[in-house]
This record gives sequence, structure tokens and C-alpha cells, in this order.
Amino acid sequence: MTQDAKIQSAGLPQSKGDPVTHAFIGHAMKVHSAVGPGLGEEIYHQELVGALTKGGIVHLSKPRRDLVYRGIVADTFEPDFVIEEHFIPELKCLRGSFAPEHLVQVFCYCKFWRLRTCLLVDFGKQSLMWKRLLYRSQSAGFTETSLPDFVSNRVLATTIIQAISQCLDEVGLGYRQTTWNGLVRAAMQATGFQVHLNPTVTVLSHPGITVCSLVVNGACAVYVTALTDGINATDRATLQTHLRWLNLGWGIMFHFGKSTADLAFVQHPKR
Repeated sequence: MTQDAKIQSAGLPQSKGDPVTHAFIGHAMKVHSAVGPGLGEEIYHQELVGALTKGGIVHLSKPRRDLVYRGIVADTFEPDFVIEEHFIPELKCLRGSFAPEHLVQVFCYCKFWRLRTCLLVDFGKQSLMWKRLLYRSQSAGFTETSLPDFVSNRVLATTIIQAISQCLDEVGLGYRQTTWNGLVRAAMQATGFQVHLNPTVTVLSHPGITVCSLVVNGACAVYVTALTDGINATDRATLQTHLRWLNLGWGIMFHFGKSTADLAFVQHPKR
């Protein structure tokens, strides 16, 4: 994540050039001192709402907004706060340190609200901890890929790639896997395909097992990954497992990374 963000770490307020962020951290420190560390996130949130309101800091508290693509809801975001035209703070109460998934979470919020700055705030320690991060938008496109011989419906495969390429061009990189699942689904549905997200199958003697792929027109599977280092052998094997139990001959993997995008075709393991 460090290549996509500049991190200014916690301790004392380091944002004197940014009075709104400086004021927010000051209010958070006072809430932490008044409440103490290690309780549920909600009490810190409620106290901060009151402190920000009293302090005259205009904010949205847990705004719930849909990400819509081609008229279809792809995902829904609900950050703890949005300080409009400034930054997005996200509250945590952790035993350990901030984890990569926390950074992914706030970067998705920044991308959606088109804000560059976000703040992770941890009320779980003896002293208030925070990280100030700067999100940088990235764009990319898929490299041209020849269709392998095992792809039985070449028109379908070509149309899927065109629809997802257009979505990538319009949206850009930066969203998490669940969001890209929704965007890919929306892009294909807008094209007129029938898309079944996360179908269930019977595996051996176990019914109702969820397969985390999208089945398109009942003919192929699409598997999506995001914000990892790229398509690897495990990803390919996972899609092969999906194809096996879905009884489909081929599928496409789409990866939306930190700065690049990639795709690959995968064949049913026994065909």
C-alpha cells in the first residue's frame, strides 16, 4: 500500500498546515481522554459527533451512499465520517496495529468521495493513535490477449472483455474486490448478459456451497481479484475449482491491482 499512499503517523498532531484535520485530532484526543481506551467504537463515534458539532466542524456521520454503474448498484459505502471537501476519518478500536485491510477500506472511501486525504484513528491504545494517508488515483488498461482454443463462445468472451475494459476505463483502479465484483456484474448486466453472482453448488455430499464467481449466460465463469500483486497460480487453481463444480468449460479472471490490471483465461481442469 505504501506505493499508493504517503503515510503520516500518529503521536501528536502533525497537521498544523491543515487546521480542519488538526482540530479533528484535537477533538478525538479529548474524547479518548474522557472515555478511556478499549470500549466499543460506537461510544467514541457518538462523542465525536457531539464534539464536532459543538466545535463547528461540518461533517457527515455514517453517510450511506451507493456506487452506481450504468444504473445498477455495484456497492454501498458507509464511512464513519466525511468531513466534506477535506478528508475522511475512520474510527477503530484495535488490540494490534492498523492492518492492510483498514488502508484498503479508507482508500475506497477516498476514491468514492473524491477526496485525497483520509485518517485512521485508533481508540484501543493507552494513547490515541492515528495515521494520515494520502490517496492517489491510478488508471490502467488490460493488455491485448488472444482467445485460447478452449474458449467455446468467442463472441461472448470478446464482449465480456470489452464491457469490463470500458468499466475499468471509466472507473479507474482503487476499489476492493467486493466492489469490483459489483462493478463487473453491473457492466455485464448493462450489456444484456444474465449474471448469477456467487452461485451455490453441491460439492461431494455437501449442498449449498457458495462459489465466489459470476456465471455469465450459464456459459462461463468470471472470477475477480483486486489490490493484490497480480494473478497467481492459486487464483488460477481457485477458478478451476469453480469451473469443476459449476460444470463449465472455461472462465476469465480479471485482476484490478494497485497500478495495473490483468486478465487470464482458465480451462476446466478435466477438459
